[in-house]
Amino acid sequence: MLPLDPAMREQAKAWRSPIFTHLEVLHATYRTHAFARHVHEDFCVGIIVDGVEAVKYRGATHTAPKGSIVVLQPGEGHSNWAAVEAGWSFHVIYPPAGLFQALMVEEAEQKTTLPFFAEPVICDRPLFRQLARAHTRLAQPMVEDCLSLETHLLTLLRTLVRRHAVHSDHSSQRPQAEHSMVQPIKHYLETHYGQRFTLDDLSQQSGLSPYYLTRVFRAAVGLPPHSYLTYLRITKAKQRLRQETSLTQLALELGFVDQSHFTKTFKAWVGVTPGQYCRQLNG
Repeated sequence: MLPLDPAMREQAKAWRSPIFTHLEVLHATYRTHAFARHVHEDFCVGIIVDGVEAVKYRGATHTAPKGSIVVLQPGEGHSNWAAVEAGWSFHVIYPPAGLFQALMVEEAEQKTTLPFFAEPVICDRPLFRQLARAHTRLAQPMVEDCLSLETHLLTLLRTLVRRHAVHSDHSSQRPQAEHSMVQPIKHYLETHYGQRFTLDDLSQQSGLSPYYLTRVFRAAVGLPPHSYLTYLRITKAKQRLRQETSLTQLALELGFVDQSHFTKTFKAWVGVTPGQYCRQLNG
Protein backbone atom coordinates (compact mmCIF):
# COMPACT_ATOMS: atom_id res chain seq x y z
CA MET A 1 0.00 0.00 0.00
CA LEU A 2 1.23 3.50 -0.84
CA PRO A 3 2.09 5.84 2.05
CA LEU A 4 -0.72 8.05 3.28
CA ASP A 5 -1.20 11.19 1.22
CA PRO A 6 -1.22 14.17 3.62
CA ALA A 7 -3.99 15.72 1.51
CA MET A 8 -6.18 12.62 1.75
CA ARG A 9 -9.58 13.32 3.24
CA GLU A 10 -10.66 11.46 6.33
CA GLN A 11 -13.02 8.65 5.49
CA ALA A 12 -14.75 5.85 7.30
CA LYS A 13 -17.13 3.05 6.46
CA ALA A 14 -18.91 0.88 9.00
CA TRP A 15 -21.04 -2.12 8.14
CA ARG A 16 -22.25 -5.45 9.43
CA SER A 17 -20.91 -8.54 7.73
CA PRO A 18 -23.39 -11.45 7.50
CA ILE A 19 -21.21 -13.71 9.68
CA PHE A 20 -21.03 -14.26 13.44
CA THR A 21 -24.60 -12.93 13.71
CA HIS A 22 -23.73 -9.80 11.74
CA LEU A 23 -20.15 -8.98 12.70
CA GLU A 24 -19.53 -5.22 12.81
CA VAL A 25 -16.63 -3.97 10.65
CA LEU A 26 -14.97 -0.55 10.35
CA HIS A 27 -12.48 0.60 7.71
CA ALA A 28 -11.25 4.14 8.23
CA THR A 29 -8.56 6.74 7.62
CA TYR A 30 -8.16 9.60 10.09
CA ARG A 31 -5.74 12.52 10.37
CA THR A 32 -7.27 14.97 12.83
CA HIS A 33 -10.15 12.95 14.24
CA ALA A 34 -9.49 11.67 17.75
CA PHE A 35 -11.57 9.20 19.71
CA ALA A 36 -12.32 10.46 23.21
CA ARG A 37 -12.09 7.94 26.03
CA HIS A 38 -14.70 5.26 25.39
CA VAL A 39 -15.37 1.53 25.64
CA HIS A 40 -16.67 -1.23 23.38
CA GLU A 41 -19.13 -3.89 24.44
CA ASP A 42 -17.29 -6.41 22.24
CA PHE A 43 -13.63 -7.17 21.61
CA CYS A 44 -11.90 -4.79 19.20
CA VAL A 45 -9.43 -6.49 16.84
CA GLY A 46 -7.82 -4.06 14.43
CA ILE A 47 -4.91 -3.90 12.02
CA ILE A 48 -2.99 -0.74 11.14
CA VAL A 49 -2.69 -0.74 7.36
CA ASP A 50 -0.94 2.64 7.10
CA GLY A 51 0.41 5.45 9.28
CA VAL A 52 0.70 5.27 13.07
CA GLU A 53 -2.02 5.18 15.72
CA ALA A 54 -1.65 6.22 19.35
CA VAL A 55 -3.75 4.42 21.96
CA LYS A 56 -4.08 5.43 25.61
CA TYR A 57 -5.01 2.22 27.40
CA ARG A 58 -4.74 1.11 31.03
CA GLY A 59 -2.84 4.23 32.03
CA ALA A 60 -0.17 4.10 29.31
CA THR A 61 0.12 5.47 25.77
CA HIS A 62 1.02 2.91 23.11
CA THR A 63 1.94 3.50 19.47
CA ALA A 64 0.81 1.13 16.75
CA PRO A 65 2.68 1.53 13.43
CA LYS A 66 1.72 0.08 10.10
CA GLY A 67 1.73 -3.72 10.30
CA SER A 68 0.55 -3.82 13.93
CA ILE A 69 -2.43 -5.66 15.37
CA VAL A 70 -4.40 -3.81 18.06
CA VAL A 71 -6.58 -5.80 20.47
CA LEU A 72 -8.77 -4.13 23.11
CA GLN A 73 -10.82 -5.88 25.78
CA PRO A 74 -14.59 -5.34 26.13
CA GLY A 75 -15.38 -2.63 28.61
CA GLU A 76 -11.82 -1.27 28.82
CA GLY A 77 -11.69 2.50 28.61
CA HIS A 78 -9.34 3.88 25.97
CA SER A 79 -8.77 6.82 23.63
CA ASN A 80 -6.96 6.88 20.30
CA TRP A 81 -5.65 9.39 17.79
CA ALA A 82 -3.10 9.88 15.01
CA ALA A 83 0.48 9.58 16.26
CA VAL A 84 1.89 11.21 13.11
CA GLU A 85 0.75 14.18 11.04
CA ALA A 86 -0.19 11.97 8.09
CA GLY A 87 -2.69 10.08 10.24
CA TRP A 88 -3.47 6.40 10.21
CA SER A 89 -5.62 3.88 8.36
CA PHE A 90 -7.02 0.83 10.07
CA HIS A 91 -9.40 -2.09 9.59
CA VAL A 92 -11.33 -3.34 12.62
CA ILE A 93 -13.72 -6.13 13.50
CA TYR A 94 -15.69 -6.33 16.75
CA PRO A 95 -16.06 -10.03 17.64
CA PRO A 96 -18.54 -10.70 20.46
CA ALA A 97 -17.07 -11.62 23.83
CA GLY A 98 -18.93 -14.93 23.82
CA LEU A 99 -17.02 -16.01 20.74
CA PHE A 100 -13.66 -15.44 22.42
CA GLN A 101 -14.90 -17.21 25.54
CA ALA A 102 -15.75 -20.26 23.43
CA LEU A 103 -12.28 -20.16 21.89
CA MET A 104 -10.72 -20.07 25.36
CA VAL A 105 -12.72 -23.15 26.36
CA GLU A 106 -11.40 -24.94 23.29
CA GLU A 107 -7.82 -23.92 23.98
CA ALA A 108 -7.79 -24.66 27.70
CA GLU A 109 -10.15 -27.64 27.45
CA GLN A 110 -11.87 -26.39 30.58
CA LYS A 111 -14.42 -23.81 31.61
CA THR A 112 -12.75 -20.42 31.72
CA THR A 113 -13.42 -16.70 31.38
CA LEU A 114 -12.50 -14.27 28.67
CA PRO A 115 -8.96 -14.21 27.28
CA PHE A 116 -6.85 -11.31 28.46
CA PHE A 117 -4.42 -9.57 26.11
CA ALA A 118 -1.77 -8.00 28.34
CA GLU A 119 -0.51 -5.65 25.60
CA PRO A 120 -2.90 -3.85 23.23
CA VAL A 121 -0.36 -3.57 20.39
CA ILE A 122 0.86 -6.86 18.94
CA CYS A 123 3.59 -7.43 16.37
CA ASP A 124 2.83 -10.63 14.46
CA ARG A 125 3.41 -10.06 10.76
CA PRO A 126 2.15 -13.45 9.51
CA LEU A 127 -1.11 -13.02 11.43
CA PHE A 128 -1.36 -9.39 10.30
CA ARG A 129 -1.14 -10.45 6.66
CA GLN A 130 -3.82 -13.10 7.15
CA LEU A 131 -6.13 -10.61 8.86
CA ALA A 132 -5.53 -8.13 6.03
CA ARG A 133 -6.58 -10.76 3.48
CA ALA A 134 -9.70 -11.51 5.52
CA HIS A 135 -10.59 -7.81 5.52
CA THR A 136 -10.25 -7.74 1.75
CA ARG A 137 -12.94 -10.41 1.60
CA LEU A 138 -15.07 -8.63 4.20
CA ALA A 139 -14.97 -5.45 2.10
CA GLN A 140 -16.41 -7.14 -0.98
CA PRO A 141 -20.00 -6.06 -1.79
CA MET A 142 -21.20 -9.64 -1.56
CA VAL A 143 -19.73 -12.41 0.58
CA GLU A 144 -20.07 -15.36 -1.75
CA ASP A 145 -19.06 -18.04 0.75
CA CYS A 146 -19.98 -17.01 4.29
CA LEU A 147 -19.11 -20.44 5.68
CA SER A 148 -15.59 -20.26 4.28
CA LEU A 149 -15.00 -16.73 5.57
CA GLU A 150 -16.45 -17.52 8.98
CA THR A 151 -14.22 -20.58 9.27
CA HIS A 152 -11.19 -18.55 8.20
CA LEU A 153 -11.86 -15.80 10.74
CA LEU A 154 -12.42 -18.32 13.52
CA THR A 155 -9.05 -19.84 12.70
CA LEU A 156 -7.38 -16.42 12.83
CA LEU A 157 -9.01 -15.50 16.14
CA ARG A 158 -8.05 -18.87 17.58
CA THR A 159 -4.46 -18.21 16.49
CA LEU A 160 -4.59 -14.76 18.11
CA VAL A 161 -5.75 -16.31 21.39
CA ARG A 162 -3.20 -19.13 21.27
CA ARG A 163 -0.22 -16.85 20.56
CA HIS A 164 -1.00 -13.73 22.51
CA ALA A 165 -3.71 -14.18 25.17
CA VAL A 166 -3.05 -14.65 28.85
CA HIS A 167 -5.22 -17.46 30.19
CA SER A 168 -6.39 -15.75 33.36
CA ASP A 169 -9.27 -13.65 34.60
CA HIS A 170 -8.01 -10.08 34.76
CA SER A 171 -11.34 -8.86 36.09
CA SER A 172 -10.44 -10.40 39.47
CA GLN A 173 -7.86 -7.63 39.85
CA ARG A 174 -10.63 -5.11 40.50
CA PRO A 175 -11.71 -4.56 44.14
CA GLN A 176 -14.80 -6.70 44.73
CA ALA A 177 -16.12 -4.64 47.66
CA GLU A 178 -15.99 -1.44 45.66
CA HIS A 179 -17.41 -3.24 42.64
CA SER A 180 -20.47 -4.25 44.67
CA MET A 181 -21.02 -0.59 45.55
CA VAL A 182 -20.97 0.28 41.85
CA GLN A 183 -23.55 -2.29 40.72
CA PRO A 184 -26.61 -0.29 41.89
CA ILE A 185 -25.28 2.81 40.15
CA LYS A 186 -24.69 0.90 36.92
CA HIS A 187 -28.18 -0.58 37.13
CA TYR A 188 -29.69 2.86 37.70
CA LEU A 189 -27.89 4.32 34.67
CA GLU A 190 -28.77 1.31 32.52
CA THR A 191 -32.44 1.71 33.46
CA HIS A 192 -32.65 5.49 33.10
CA TYR A 193 -30.10 6.21 30.33
CA GLY A 194 -32.53 8.54 28.55
CA GLN A 195 -32.62 10.95 31.47
CA ARG A 196 -30.15 13.67 32.35
CA PHE A 197 -28.20 13.40 35.57
CA THR A 198 -25.91 15.35 37.81
CA LEU A 199 -23.28 13.77 40.02
CA ASP A 200 -25.39 14.80 43.01
CA ASP A 201 -28.30 12.77 41.60
CA LEU A 202 -26.14 9.63 41.52
CA SER A 203 -24.68 10.45 44.92
CA GLN A 204 -28.17 10.57 46.44
CA GLN A 205 -29.10 7.31 44.71
CA SER A 206 -26.01 5.48 45.95
CA GLY A 207 -25.42 7.09 49.33
CA LEU A 208 -21.78 7.73 48.36
CA SER A 209 -20.09 11.11 48.25
CA PRO A 210 -19.61 12.48 44.69
CA TYR A 211 -15.82 12.20 44.95
CA TYR A 212 -15.83 8.65 46.32
CA LEU A 213 -18.52 7.56 43.87
CA THR A 214 -16.49 8.80 40.91
CA ARG A 215 -13.31 7.12 42.15
CA VAL A 216 -14.78 3.67 42.85
CA PHE A 217 -16.93 3.74 39.71
CA ARG A 218 -13.95 4.45 37.48
CA ALA A 219 -11.84 1.82 39.24
CA ALA A 220 -14.52 -0.83 38.73
CA VAL A 221 -15.86 0.10 35.29
CA GLY A 222 -12.91 1.82 33.61
CA LEU A 223 -14.90 4.98 32.91
CA PRO A 224 -16.34 7.76 35.07
CA PRO A 225 -20.15 7.72 35.42
CA HIS A 226 -20.81 10.33 32.73
CA SER A 227 -18.73 8.43 30.17
CA TYR A 228 -20.45 5.15 31.07
CA LEU A 229 -23.79 6.88 30.51
CA THR A 230 -22.58 8.01 27.09
CA TYR A 231 -21.49 4.44 26.35
CA LEU A 232 -25.00 3.19 27.18
CA ARG A 233 -26.58 5.82 24.96
CA ILE A 234 -24.27 5.08 22.03
CA THR A 235 -24.90 1.33 22.37
CA LYS A 236 -28.67 1.90 22.33
CA ALA A 237 -28.29 4.31 19.40
CA LYS A 238 -26.42 1.70 17.32
CA GLN A 239 -29.18 -0.80 18.01
CA ARG A 240 -31.90 1.66 17.00
CA LEU A 241 -30.04 2.85 13.90
CA ARG A 242 -30.17 -0.66 12.45
CA GLN A 243 -33.73 0.30 11.63
CA GLU A 244 -34.36 3.63 9.94
CA THR A 245 -35.45 6.17 12.51
CA SER A 246 -35.66 9.92 13.02
CA LEU A 247 -32.28 11.14 14.26
CA THR A 248 -33.83 14.14 15.99
CA GLN A 249 -36.34 12.02 17.88
CA LEU A 250 -33.73 9.40 18.71
CA ALA A 251 -31.37 12.05 20.07
CA LEU A 252 -34.03 13.35 22.47
CA GLU A 253 -35.12 9.87 23.56
CA LEU A 254 -31.52 8.98 24.43
CA GLY A 255 -31.01 12.09 26.54
CA PHE A 256 -28.89 14.21 24.18
CA VAL A 257 -29.51 17.94 24.07
CA ASP A 258 -30.32 17.90 20.36
CA GLN A 259 -29.39 16.16 17.09
CA SER A 260 -26.15 18.14 16.77
CA HIS A 261 -25.01 17.00 20.22
CA PHE A 262 -25.96 13.40 19.34
CA THR A 263 -24.09 13.52 16.02
CA LYS A 264 -20.93 14.99 17.54
CA THR A 265 -20.87 12.46 20.40
CA PHE A 266 -21.67 9.48 18.17
CA LYS A 267 -18.85 10.29 15.75
CA ALA A 268 -16.41 10.82 18.61
CA TRP A 269 -17.15 7.30 19.85
CA VAL A 270 -17.89 5.33 16.68
CA GLY A 271 -15.89 7.17 14.02
CA VAL A 272 -18.81 7.90 11.69
CA THR A 273 -21.92 10.05 12.08
CA PRO A 274 -25.28 8.47 12.97
CA GLY A 275 -26.51 9.19 9.45
CA GLN A 276 -23.50 7.50 7.88
CA TYR A 277 -23.81 4.55 10.24
CA CYS A 278 -27.48 4.11 9.39
CA ARG A 279 -26.95 4.38 5.61
CA GLN A 280 -23.93 2.07 5.56
CA LEU A 281 -25.58 -0.61 7.68
CA ASN A 282 -28.95 -0.44 5.95
CA GLY A 283 -27.76 0.40 2.43
